[in-house]
Amino acid sequence: MISSKRAQIEVTFNWVYVLIAGAVILLFFAGIVVKQKAASEDNLSRMAMNIMDKIFAGARAAEKTKDFVDISGLADYTFYFDCDNEVSTYGLKGYSNPKEDEVHALFAPLELQGTRMILWSLPYKLPYKAMDFLFITTDRTKYFFVGQDEFVEEFLNATQDNTDKRKSISAEAVISLEDITPGKTFQIRIVDVEGSIQNKAQLPSSFLEKLKGYGDNKVTAVSFTGTNQANFFQKEGDHWKQLNSNPIQIVSLGGERDAAKYAAVFAGNDKVYECNMKKAFKRLALVNEVYGGGNLANDISKPGGKLGEIIAHYVEYYQAHPELQVTSSCQSYLDEVAKSMQTHQQKTLACTSLPEKCFEVMDSADKLKKANINLTEGGDCIPLY
Repeated sequence: MISSKRAQIEVTFNWVYVLIAGAVILLFFAGIVVKQKAASEDNLSRMAMNIMDKIFAGARAAEKTKDFVDISGLADYTFYFDCDNEVSTYGLKGYSNPKEDEVHALFAPLELQGTRMILWSLPYKLPYKAMDFLFITTDRTKYFFVGQDEFVEEFLNATQDNTDKRKSISAEAVISLEDITPGKTFQIRIVDVEGSIQNKAQLPSSFLEKLKGYGDNKVTAVSFTGTNQANFFQKEGDHWKQLNSNPIQIVSLGGERDAAKYAAVFAGNDKVYECNMKKAFKRLALVNEVYGGGNLANDISKPGGKLGEIIAHYVEYYQAHPELQVTSSCQSYLDEVAKSMQTHQQKTLACTSLPEKCFEVMDSADKLKKANINLTEGGDCIPLY
């Protein structure tokens, strides 16, 4: 009897041992599988971001063009975009190996999904080109323009291809929020061109009914108000939540294809917008030096850059033709341009340090633009740009 019990105990122990050993072996191989899967996904993320980096570089170089990139192989993945301390970050959500960009201005929603990524490059001029803005979206992000304004017609004309809908940005003009039908989209962006959206304004019940299944972060809005200002919103329950505490000035000279205003349409929120605009202002300060010299802000008595070359050319020309000195008006117009350039650089540098000063750059840029027109039309001289 004792031997029988001992045998039973030994058999039970052996089975327990087998089960434990089997579990350890299974866990071992499961760990290998998980590590291989993680390594594979890590490689996928790295490869995808390296490719995207090259695609973005190509899109920036092709000014005023739209590129449509097939990303159907990554349709189940979510791309994310952010910008903080003047550094843009983008990658695949939930994976490592994000890319960083400290130089270029990238305006995109915070998250993107789709089968086609759309890249659109527009030059930002103040008054001459400072840099190219790159707008990024997908075929599953839809833009609804609420209100009547010339900007709506301009945007739709610029983004729609009537011969091939696959080469269009998904955008539509509506009278009110009640007229919006999201369709099969990942997210929607409301563009309020009349400034009718108010902070925490109640959303229409018919509109809320159509948004079932959309998280609050998938329904955002930008509202243009006053003298070219913007406010950013995100849906919060049954109302709008304003993201910026003070209206954001759109620093531009206006006109058709206003890159700074278009950027507000594509930027995920106020933080992304302002972060990328800071890059633009810093680039503008460098471009100003190319046109007027490195000491432009402090001393304009001896301009450098292109302005210095133009002045040197005319000095040499007038020395060879002294009879023209009396009748020529080029020098006075060049002096006007030089003073305008100095003011413009001073305002630009102030803007890079104090964002609340950035609206002053519009005035200095406008004066420089007019001085350049006078230089070419009134003085019949070589233009600065």
